[in-house]
Formats: sequence, C-alpha cells, structure tokens
Amino acid sequence: MTRTAPVPTRGADPGGSVPGPPVARRLLLAPGAAIDPFVLAGDDGVFVADAGRILVGRGVARTIGLPAGLADPDGVDRALAELSAIDCDDELAPGTTALRPVQAFGALPFDSTEPTALVVPATLYCLEADGTEWVTVVGGSAESPDGLRDRLVAEVVARTPQPTDPVAARIRPHSDDADFEQAVAVVVAAIGRREVSKVVLARRMDVTFDQVPDVAGLLARWRSLEPGGTLFSLAVPGGRFIGASPELLVERLGDHVRSRPLAGTTDRFRDEASLLPSELLESTKDGEEHRLVVDAIRGALEPWCTALDVPDRPELVHLHNITHLGTTIEGTLRTGSGLPAPSALHLAALLHPTPAVGGVPRAAALDLIAELEDGTRGPYAGPVGYLDGAGDGRFVVGIRAVTLSGRTATLTAGVGVVADSQPRTERDEAHLKFVAVLDAVAPGLDFDTSPAAGTPTP
Repeated sequence: MTRTAPVPTRGADPGGSVPGPPVARRLLLAPGAAIDPFVLAGDDGVFVADAGRILVGRGVARTIGLPAGLADPDGVDRALAELSAIDCDDELAPGTTALRPVQAFGALPFDSTEPTALVVPATLYCLEADGTEWVTVVGGSAESPDGLRDRLVAEVVARTPQPTDPVAARIRPHSDDADFEQAVAVVVAAIGRREVSKVVLARRMDVTFDQVPDVAGLLARWRSLEPGGTLFSLAVPGGRFIGASPELLVERLGDHVRSRPLAGTTDRFRDEASLLPSELLESTKDGEEHRLVVDAIRGALEPWCTALDVPDRPELVHLHNITHLGTTIEGTLRTGSGLPAPSALHLAALLHPTPAVGGVPRAAALDLIAELEDGTRGPYAGPVGYLDGAGDGRFVVGIRAVTLSGRTATLTAGVGVVADSQPRTERDEAHLKFVAVLDAVAPGLDFDTSPAAGTPTP
C-alpha cells in the first residue's frame, strides 16, 4: 500500500483513455410520494443499507477499473484519483449529512489479485436515518427536486412486483458432510505440524428455484431478519451478490478508522444436539480463533495510527440465529508530513483477507484454502461497500450472502479451524450459517448436505 497522495488527473482511467469527467449535482428531494428503496433498487440496481442509511444506485455513470485487483497499490491510487476528479455541485446545506455526494460501489472478489471494478451510479438516492432524502445525479441532469421525485416514484411503480405463489426450491450441495469433515481434519493436522495457526474453510451449495426470485422481496425480508447488519445487492461477474453482513472490515471518516471483526460462533437458540459452545465467552477454541483476528488487525493498523483502541475482551454479537464474538477497534489515522490518511479502499486492501476469512499466516492459509475448498469463492468474504473521492468509505466482509444467477442462488459458509477444532463441530457451525442465509432466501426450506439432497420444497 502506497502512502502517496493520489493525483486527481481529471477523468484519467486505468485503461489509458482520458474521457471528460462527468459533472454531478446533489439535490435535497422535495416532500412527496413515498419511494420504496427496495423496489427502486430492483434486480439490477446498487443497494447498500447500513447505520440507518439506505443508498440506492440506478444506472452507471462511470466504471472505475482495478485491472490488477485490490492488491495493486498503484491501481488503488488511480481509482481514488479518478473518483476524486468527478466534480459535484452540492446543493445540500452544510451539516445536512456526513456522506459526500458521489460514491463508488463494489463487491470485490475474495482473491485480491483478481481484476475488479467500482461503479459510480448515474443516479444515487439516499434515505437518511432522520428521513432526509437526497439524490445525486451524475452527467449534467437539470431535473428539479420535484421532477426527480416524480421520476423515481414512476420507476418504483414500474418495478413493483406482482404477488406470486410460494416459490419451490431444491438444494444441490457442492460437497457432502464427510468431505468437509475430512478437509477440517487435514487443516488440524497442518496446524499440528506448525504449518499454520488458523485456516477458514468454506463450503458451498446451490439453491435452485422454480422461478427467478424477487430481489426486492428478498432484501426486505433479510432486513427484517438482520436489522443490525449491512444489507447489500450489487452486480458481480455472473450475477448479483446479495447479503446481510454482520462484520465491518473497515470504515474511514476523515482521520477516524473503525473495524469490527467477528470470529467465534455459537447457536443463538441452542438445542441438546448442538455441539457448539454454550458459553461462548469462556470457549478456549473460539477465544483463540477470535484473538488471532484481532491481533492481525491491530498489527496492520498500528503503523498507520497515532492512537488505536483495542478492547481486552470481545463482546457478544447477537444475530437472528447465531451469536458471535466481536471486537470494535477504533483509531486515529496518522496524517503528518502533509500526507493524507490512507483511503477506505487502501485500508481494505491492507486488511483483506483478515484471519476471520483467511487464516494465519495468510499465504500458507490461502494455499490450503485453494487446495481443500470445493470451488473458488468469487465475491464471498471479499470487501463490499463504497468509497468517495476524499477517501472516506465503508467496507464490510461479504459473508451471509448469496450469488444469484437466474433461478440459482449459490450459498457459501465458512468456519475458522484452529488447533482445538473438531470436524463435526465445524460441520455443525457451517450448517448453522447456511440456515442463517436460507431463512432469508428460502424461508422454511429444510436441507440436507448429503449428495442425495435436492427434493423440491415449497
């Protein structure tokens, strides 16, 4: 990661062409008919909801490429420079919102060397926690606040789905329980040989519906299940990445930086068959798994901060069917010698993948992941979020999510394997995380991860 300030070369793109920078305009929406943000996003828009704020993007004003992936610091510098070159006439009164008017969004791949891109929406609608609504239009639109609301309301009306019968679905696991347990055992053996200290293993399954799911309904249902998570829906190669992440990778606002890693899991509503720990805060295995993540984030951020607050003990983070160990890490970024603080995108590149989704040491863990998992991760566990031209932004970890392609949703669930891990316990934890997603994607669907699974279920 470079520490040099990006040079805002107007409109410069990584491919070498130099288009003129689009001109943006932000307006406060006039009061009027309600806009349903879930329906406005539909099945092809940008949707991110966090901290009480909902952002919806329609159309594409600019695609900002990262041709060598997030791991290329020069590419990250160029991306920030291109974004910062977009001029904006901001008509909101100072203090109306802390969010700047032009944002670039992305669901970035887990493999940080894979080519990817950020998207600047042509129209960005924001519903703030206090009910304030504003819109940024990129591209020189002269619409009035009344005209903007009328246009967005018309788009909602045109996209409002008609009621349908319950959707049937069938499951196809990519691997069976025995295969997954054997992979866990291989990692535990590698830990015993001191090759690694922790590896996060993931497994996948496909859920195929008898008709294409309604994305707006899925988002609304997921929001009701996980109101404290970051809800998102963004385009990725081959489909859409949709989820409700509970884990903050990094947030930057000015010189303030925050991260909230999660590692260590138990069943929120335990039954007698559960193998997961009932006293999560006292679990040696889960405590070690969590400590490795916190130590790695502390070590990565400390050189960039004048102050960093890392609590001594984690807290319990309750989701609708799962409880995690979580630690909120906050710091003040170093900005001396006239250098700007690293942007949210630079910080995401620095931290990703944390040991919450990769392992320790990183390189050896990633090698084992590539060897043992039943396919590539795509956007699963990659950074998901947004960035502005000043470097502020927010990225969560792309977990509790699906990749939707037509009628098929691919689910991925990961578990942290450490020295005390038991294969059956890790299998149960992966099942629990699958259920957390299925409750939103296909409510009431019972599933079996054996090779014979796949019976349609209403």
